Amino acid sequence: MSDVTVVIRPTRRSEIRHLPYEGKGAGYSILGEMFNASRRGQVEYNGGVWSVSRSHTKAVILGLAERYGRVKVIQHGGVDKCVEQCWDRGKPENAWLCECACAGRNHGSGEPYAHTVGGNGPGGSLSVQASEPREFYVP
Repeated sequence: MSDVTVVIRPTRRSEIRHLPYEGKGAGYSILGEMFNASRRGQVEYNGGVWSVSRSHTKAVILGLAERYGRVKVIQHGGVDKCVEQCWDRGKPENAWLCECACAGRNHGSGEPYAHTVGGNGPGGSLSVQASEPREFYVP
């Protein structure tokens, strides 16, 4: 059996996957009780995935961990950033000196990240890309 998984994405409802079946419609009450749901629609079910609003995510994660032992959390939304001075003029052998937000990961690569924005900052242009989702467990 898979771990109960909560997927958090920016500006969207948090998804709950692999919630164990405990009877028809039980998921609504199980999840709703974790944050004292006061009205219909606060817990939704669509295509095998449960969801709650972002404001209820913490209560649901803690409630699921208490009920099922542990919860896998997948959190999306981070952004990697790098300035032109780092990727264009930095030398790979001194990446440890990098003070850019990439912390040396892109130092001296000669390539900006996926999207270049801005342009006249102290380090030159700023490039950004979505970072990999962060995964962790709540015991």
